[in-house]
Amino acid sequence: MPGKHATNALVGYLSTQIDAVLAGDTGLRSGADPIHDTRVAIRRLRSTLRVFSKVLDGSAIGELDGELKWFAGLLGEVRDCQVQLGRFAAAIDELPAELVLGPVKSRIRNDLKAVELPARTRVREAMESDRYAALLSALLDMRAKPPLAQDISSKTLQQRARRAQRKANRRLASAVRQGSGESLHRARKAAKRARYAAELCRPLDKSAKRTVKRYKRIQSILGDHQDAEVATGVLRRMAVSAGTTAGENGFTYGLLYARERQVAAESRRAVKPHG
Repeated sequence: MPGKHATNALVGYLSTQIDAVLAGDTGLRSGADPIHDTRVAIRRLRSTLRVFSKVLDGSAIGELDGELKWFAGLLGEVRDCQVQLGRFAAAIDELPAELVLGPVKSRIRNDLKAVELPARTRVREAMESDRYAALLSALLDMRAKPPLAQDISSKTLQQRARRAQRKANRRLASAVRQGSGESLHRARKAAKRARYAAELCRPLDKSAKRTVKRYKRIQSILGDHQDAEVATGVLRRMAVSAGTTAGENGFTYGLLYARERQVAAESRRAVKPHG
Protein backbone atom coordinates (compact mmCIF):
# COMPACT_ATOMS: atom_id res chain seq x y z
CA MET A 1 0.00 0.00 0.00
CA PRO A 2 1.19 3.52 -0.68
CA GLY A 3 2.49 5.24 2.41
CA LYS A 4 4.02 8.42 3.62
CA HIS A 5 7.12 6.61 4.94
CA ALA A 6 8.20 5.55 1.46
CA THR A 7 7.49 8.98 0.01
CA ASN A 8 9.37 10.63 2.87
CA ALA A 9 12.35 8.34 2.33
CA LEU A 10 12.61 9.15 -1.38
CA VAL A 11 11.86 12.86 -1.10
CA GLY A 12 14.14 13.22 1.92
CA TYR A 13 17.05 11.55 0.14
CA LEU A 14 16.60 13.70 -2.96
CA SER A 15 16.36 16.86 -0.86
CA THR A 16 19.50 15.99 1.11
CA GLN A 17 21.53 15.60 -2.07
CA ILE A 18 20.13 18.78 -3.61
CA ASP A 19 20.99 20.69 -0.43
CA ALA A 20 24.54 19.33 -0.60
CA VAL A 21 24.92 20.45 -4.22
CA LEU A 22 23.62 23.92 -3.36
CA ALA A 23 25.97 24.07 -0.36
CA GLY A 24 28.79 23.15 -2.70
CA ASP A 25 27.86 26.06 -4.94
CA THR A 26 28.01 28.43 -1.98
CA GLY A 27 31.31 26.96 -0.82
CA LEU A 28 32.95 27.23 -4.22
CA ARG A 29 31.85 30.85 -4.58
CA SER A 30 33.18 31.73 -1.12
CA GLY A 31 36.62 30.26 -1.72
CA ALA A 32 36.17 26.92 0.04
CA ASP A 33 36.94 23.64 -1.72
CA PRO A 34 33.91 21.32 -1.46
CA ILE A 35 34.77 19.57 -4.74
CA HIS A 36 34.60 16.03 -3.33
CA ASP A 37 31.41 16.47 -1.31
CA THR A 38 29.65 18.14 -4.24
CA ARG A 39 30.60 15.35 -6.63
CA VAL A 40 29.39 12.71 -4.19
CA ALA A 41 26.06 14.48 -3.80
CA ILE A 42 25.69 14.67 -7.57
CA ARG A 43 26.47 10.97 -7.88
CA ARG A 44 23.87 10.11 -5.26
CA LEU A 45 21.33 12.34 -6.96
CA ARG A 46 21.96 10.91 -10.43
CA SER A 47 21.88 7.36 -9.06
CA THR A 48 18.52 8.00 -7.41
CA LEU A 49 17.05 9.45 -10.58
CA ARG A 50 18.17 6.34 -12.46
CA VAL A 51 17.40 3.55 -10.00
CA PHE A 52 14.00 4.90 -9.00
CA SER A 53 13.03 6.26 -12.42
CA LYS A 54 9.85 4.16 -12.52
CA VAL A 55 8.30 6.13 -9.67
CA LEU A 56 9.52 9.54 -10.86
CA ASP A 57 8.02 11.85 -13.42
CA GLY A 58 10.45 11.84 -16.32
CA SER A 59 8.84 14.89 -17.93
CA ALA A 60 9.49 16.91 -14.77
CA ILE A 61 13.10 15.74 -14.58
CA GLY A 62 13.83 16.50 -18.21
CA GLU A 63 17.53 16.79 -19.04
CA LEU A 64 18.64 17.12 -15.43
CA ASP A 65 20.69 13.92 -15.38
CA GLY A 66 22.76 15.03 -18.35
CA GLU A 67 23.32 18.47 -16.88
CA LEU A 68 24.41 17.00 -13.56
CA LYS A 69 26.80 14.72 -15.44
CA TRP A 70 28.23 17.74 -17.27
CA PHE A 71 29.01 19.68 -14.10
CA ALA A 72 30.26 16.60 -12.24
CA GLY A 73 32.68 16.00 -15.11
CA LEU A 74 34.15 19.48 -14.68
CA LEU A 75 34.53 18.94 -10.95
CA GLY A 76 36.06 15.54 -11.63
CA GLU A 77 38.93 17.06 -13.60
CA VAL A 78 39.90 19.01 -10.49
CA ARG A 79 39.30 16.18 -8.06
CA ASP A 80 41.36 13.68 -10.05
CA CYS A 81 44.40 15.96 -9.73
CA GLN A 82 43.83 16.34 -5.99
CA VAL A 83 43.59 12.58 -5.52
CA GLN A 84 46.71 11.83 -7.53
CA LEU A 85 48.74 14.58 -5.83
CA GLY A 86 47.91 13.20 -2.39
CA ARG A 87 48.46 9.64 -3.55
CA PHE A 88 51.89 10.28 -5.06
CA ALA A 89 53.07 12.46 -2.17
CA ALA A 90 52.22 9.70 0.32
CA ALA A 91 53.98 7.09 -1.82
CA ILE A 92 57.15 9.19 -2.13
CA ASP A 93 57.25 9.73 1.62
CA GLU A 94 57.32 5.95 2.07
CA LEU A 95 60.38 5.56 -0.17
CA PRO A 96 63.92 5.67 1.23
CA ALA A 97 65.51 9.01 0.43
CA GLU A 98 68.19 7.38 -1.73
CA LEU A 99 65.51 6.08 -4.10
CA VAL A 100 64.01 9.50 -4.77
CA LEU A 101 66.23 10.66 -7.61
CA GLY A 102 65.83 14.18 -8.86
CA PRO A 103 63.11 16.76 -8.21
CA VAL A 104 60.34 14.17 -8.19
CA LYS A 105 57.99 15.95 -5.80
CA SER A 106 58.24 19.26 -7.58
CA ARG A 107 57.61 17.70 -11.00
CA ILE A 108 54.59 15.82 -9.71
CA ARG A 109 53.22 18.93 -8.07
CA ASN A 110 53.91 21.18 -11.07
CA ASP A 111 52.61 18.72 -13.66
CA LEU A 112 49.39 18.08 -11.76
CA LYS A 113 48.86 21.75 -10.96
CA ALA A 114 49.28 22.51 -14.66
CA VAL A 115 46.21 20.34 -15.21
CA GLU A 116 44.27 21.34 -12.09
CA LEU A 117 44.44 25.11 -12.44
CA PRO A 118 42.89 25.27 -15.94
CA ALA A 119 40.30 22.75 -14.75
CA ARG A 120 39.39 25.07 -11.88
CA THR A 121 39.07 27.91 -14.35
CA ARG A 122 36.62 25.84 -16.39
CA VAL A 123 34.57 25.20 -13.24
CA ARG A 124 34.45 28.92 -12.42
CA GLU A 125 33.48 29.81 -15.98
CA ALA A 126 30.78 27.15 -16.00
CA MET A 127 29.33 28.51 -12.77
CA GLU A 128 28.85 31.90 -14.42
CA SER A 129 27.04 30.43 -17.41
CA ASP A 130 23.34 30.38 -18.20
CA ARG A 131 23.57 26.60 -18.42
CA TYR A 132 24.67 26.32 -14.81
CA ALA A 133 22.06 28.82 -13.66
CA ALA A 134 19.42 26.67 -15.33
CA LEU A 135 20.79 23.61 -13.54
CA LEU A 136 20.51 25.28 -10.13
CA SER A 137 17.01 26.45 -10.98
CA ALA A 138 15.99 22.91 -11.92
CA LEU A 139 17.35 21.60 -8.61
CA LEU A 140 15.44 24.22 -6.65
CA ASP A 141 12.27 23.33 -8.55
CA MET A 142 12.79 19.66 -7.79
CA ARG A 143 13.29 20.39 -4.13
CA ALA A 144 10.14 22.53 -3.97
CA LYS A 145 8.07 20.06 -5.96
CA PRO A 146 9.54 16.52 -6.00
CA PRO A 147 8.88 14.83 -9.37
CA LEU A 148 6.82 11.89 -8.15
CA ALA A 149 4.93 10.08 -10.87
CA GLN A 150 2.71 8.03 -8.56
CA ASP A 151 1.99 7.10 -5.00
CA ILE A 152 4.94 5.18 -3.65
CA SER A 153 5.00 2.08 -1.46
CA SER A 154 7.88 0.78 0.63
CA LYS A 155 7.66 -2.45 -1.33
CA THR A 156 8.20 -0.65 -4.62
CA LEU A 157 11.26 1.23 -3.37
CA GLN A 158 12.80 -1.91 -1.93
CA GLN A 159 12.15 -3.79 -5.15
CA ARG A 160 13.96 -1.11 -7.13
CA ALA A 161 16.84 -1.18 -4.66
CA ARG A 162 17.12 -4.97 -4.88
CA ARG A 163 17.09 -4.71 -8.66
CA ALA A 164 20.11 -2.39 -8.42
CA GLN A 165 21.80 -4.91 -6.14
CA ARG A 166 21.23 -7.77 -8.57
CA LYS A 167 22.68 -5.71 -11.40
CA ALA A 168 25.71 -4.85 -9.27
CA ASN A 169 26.20 -8.53 -8.40
CA ARG A 170 26.03 -9.56 -12.06
CA ARG A 171 28.50 -6.91 -13.10
CA LEU A 172 30.85 -7.80 -10.28
CA ALA A 173 30.77 -11.51 -11.12
CA SER A 174 31.43 -10.69 -14.77
CA ALA A 175 34.26 -8.33 -13.86
CA VAL A 176 35.91 -10.92 -11.63
CA ARG A 177 35.82 -13.39 -14.52
CA GLN A 178 37.12 -10.93 -17.09
CA GLY A 179 39.55 -9.02 -14.90
CA SER A 180 39.66 -6.07 -17.30
CA GLY A 181 39.90 -2.52 -16.03
CA GLU A 182 36.81 -1.52 -18.00
CA SER A 183 34.65 -4.29 -16.54
CA LEU A 184 35.83 -3.52 -13.02
CA HIS A 185 35.02 0.15 -13.53
CA ARG A 186 31.49 -0.74 -14.66
CA ALA A 187 31.11 -2.97 -11.62
CA ARG A 188 32.23 -0.12 -9.39
CA LYS A 189 29.59 2.21 -10.80
CA ALA A 190 26.90 -0.42 -10.34
CA ALA A 191 28.05 -0.99 -6.74
CA LYS A 192 27.70 2.73 -6.08
CA ARG A 193 24.13 2.73 -7.34
CA ALA A 194 23.30 -0.31 -5.21
CA ARG A 195 24.84 1.36 -2.17
CA TYR A 196 23.00 4.64 -2.65
CA ALA A 197 19.68 2.87 -3.27
CA ALA A 198 20.16 0.94 -0.03
CA GLU A 199 20.98 4.19 1.78
CA LEU A 200 17.69 5.63 0.62
CA CYS A 201 15.83 2.56 1.88
CA ARG A 202 17.39 2.51 5.35
CA PRO A 203 14.33 4.09 7.02
CA LEU A 204 12.21 1.31 5.48
CA ASP A 205 14.41 -1.78 5.73
CA LYS A 206 16.43 -2.91 8.74
CA SER A 207 18.71 -5.02 6.55
CA ALA A 208 19.66 -2.03 4.40
CA LYS A 209 22.44 -0.99 6.79
CA ARG A 210 24.25 -4.27 6.13
CA THR A 211 23.69 -3.88 2.40
CA VAL A 212 25.15 -0.36 2.44
CA LYS A 213 28.23 -1.64 4.25
CA ARG A 214 28.77 -4.43 1.74
CA TYR A 215 28.58 -2.27 -1.35
CA LYS A 216 30.61 0.48 0.27
CA ARG A 217 33.41 -2.05 0.74
CA ILE A 218 33.17 -3.18 -2.89
CA GLN A 219 33.12 0.43 -4.04
CA SER A 220 36.23 1.18 -1.96
CA ILE A 221 38.19 -1.78 -3.32
CA LEU A 222 37.25 -1.04 -6.91
CA GLY A 223 37.93 2.66 -6.30
CA ASP A 224 41.49 1.78 -5.28
CA HIS A 225 41.79 -0.22 -8.49
CA GLN A 226 40.51 2.65 -10.62
CA ASP A 227 42.78 5.19 -8.93
CA ALA A 228 45.76 2.89 -9.49
CA GLU A 229 44.86 2.43 -13.16
CA VAL A 230 44.68 6.19 -13.67
CA ALA A 231 47.89 6.71 -11.70
CA THR A 232 49.90 4.37 -13.92
CA GLY A 233 49.09 6.43 -16.99
CA VAL A 234 50.01 9.67 -15.24
CA LEU A 235 53.28 8.23 -13.93
CA ARG A 236 54.26 6.85 -17.30
CA ARG A 237 53.88 10.27 -18.90
CA MET A 238 55.91 11.88 -16.12
CA ALA A 239 58.63 9.25 -16.43
CA VAL A 240 58.96 9.94 -20.16
CA SER A 241 59.24 13.69 -19.55
CA ALA A 242 61.71 13.29 -16.69
CA GLY A 243 63.81 10.86 -18.70
CA THR A 244 64.37 13.45 -21.42
CA THR A 245 64.99 16.42 -19.09
CA ALA A 246 68.47 17.39 -17.88
CA GLY A 247 68.94 16.76 -14.16
CA GLU A 248 66.08 14.26 -13.99
CA ASN A 249 65.48 10.60 -14.72
CA GLY A 250 62.58 8.20 -14.69
CA PHE A 251 63.81 5.82 -12.00
CA THR A 252 61.57 6.92 -9.11
CA TYR A 253 58.54 7.17 -11.37
CA GLY A 254 59.17 3.56 -12.33
CA LEU A 255 59.11 2.57 -8.66
CA LEU A 256 55.84 4.43 -8.16
CA TYR A 257 54.45 2.84 -11.30
CA ALA A 258 55.29 -0.64 -10.01
CA ARG A 259 53.62 0.23 -6.70
CA GLU A 260 50.42 1.23 -8.47
CA ARG A 261 50.43 -1.97 -10.51
CA GLN A 262 50.71 -3.88 -7.24
CA VAL A 263 47.78 -1.95 -5.74
CA ALA A 264 45.67 -2.74 -8.81
CA ALA A 265 46.54 -6.44 -8.61
CA GLU A 266 45.76 -6.60 -4.90
CA SER A 267 42.42 -4.90 -5.51
CA ARG A 268 41.48 -7.46 -8.14
CA ARG A 269 42.31 -10.26 -5.73
CA ALA A 270 40.40 -8.65 -2.86
CA VAL A 271 37.10 -8.20 -4.64
CA LYS A 272 34.81 -11.22 -4.62
CA PRO A 273 31.53 -11.90 -6.39
CA HIS A 274 28.40 -12.05 -4.26
CA GLY A 275 27.33 -15.44 -3.14
